[in-house]
Amino acid sequence: MRRDAMPATANHKQLSTELMAMHEVLLDLIGDAPFHYVDIPTHGNIGDLLIMHGTLTFFRKHGLKPKLIAPYFAYDAEWIEEGDVIVFHGGGNFGDLYPCFQRLREDIVVSHPRNRIIVLPQSLHFSSPHEQACSAELFRSHADVHICVRDAVSFKMAQAFSEHVYLLPDMAHQLYPMSAGSRRPAAQSLRISRVDDEGTSQGEMPGLAADTVTDWPEFVGEREAKINLFRRSIGAFYRRGMGRIANRVLVRLWIAYSARLVADAARLFARHELVITDRLHGHILACLLGRKNLVLDNSYGKNSRYVSAWTQASEIVSLQQPQTEKAGPLPAVI
Repeated sequence: MRRDAMPATANHKQLSTELMAMHEVLLDLIGDAPFHYVDIPTHGNIGDLLIMHGTLTFFRKHGLKPKLIAPYFAYDAEWIEEGDVIVFHGGGNFGDLYPCFQRLREDIVVSHPRNRIIVLPQSLHFSSPHEQACSAELFRSHADVHICVRDAVSFKMAQAFSEHVYLLPDMAHQLYPMSAGSRRPAAQSLRISRVDDEGTSQGEMPGLAADTVTDWPEFVGEREAKINLFRRSIGAFYRRGMGRIANRVLVRLWIAYSARLVADAARLFARHELVITDRLHGHILACLLGRKNLVLDNSYGKNSRYVSAWTQASEIVSLQQPQTEKAGPLPAVI
């Protein structure tokens, strides 16, 4: 294909390369220390899986090998030894919307004041000012907590949690460029619309009809049973005192299986010329594949904050602002 036939991807490629390079600050934070990669996802949310595989790709690129990889429910803080660095998975679960993950971080912050703790790029959100203040006080008690955030609002909020705050893009960008085969798109538009607590009514706006409409739970479908089997098996090993075996064997099998889910999602996206989504990683996956995408916001502004911070300069990205009357036209598909 002639170079001038791809004007939408030329600057996008440069932007994606720059986003990946920003993560190199993590190399100094981890250093040569042994480290644990904690709170990996063991569910069918493709966005979280993209973050995990982007993180693991970053580790491999730079010759970093985690001492231990574990989900939140199969991790024992007693495994932490002197000199170990704790690296928490990134995403959007820092806050009180998903309290089980925040409690794990808080418990380790309190119980291991001498170990460096790194939180990979997160979006912060608290619905309760009281919970936010209490959590910030716990984090502030630890002198070596490093919090990476994905947007300016989270950056400002994180100042109350640590003196070491870094504005970085999502770890999933490490997967760029992602390939899903060389087939040309067979349909014009795909819409990924949230069906959980972060969803809004934006996806119902007139003018946002799509050839294919789905969300991660529907996409995963019957494979959820196998995902649950992985999760139950890892938990069962941990409860029987065999957590280290679970994290050496079962977690590695899970990582391999989840890579197939990510590849299937990429193939779905690649079959369409345009992606319309209120999921942040619907947007990021489209960017990884070089597909034009129209981004709708989630319930608390995470998506618009992210696009404003990192991807709005890309010619393949458009951000749809909420409208009370008539929705604007879809961006042209080239």
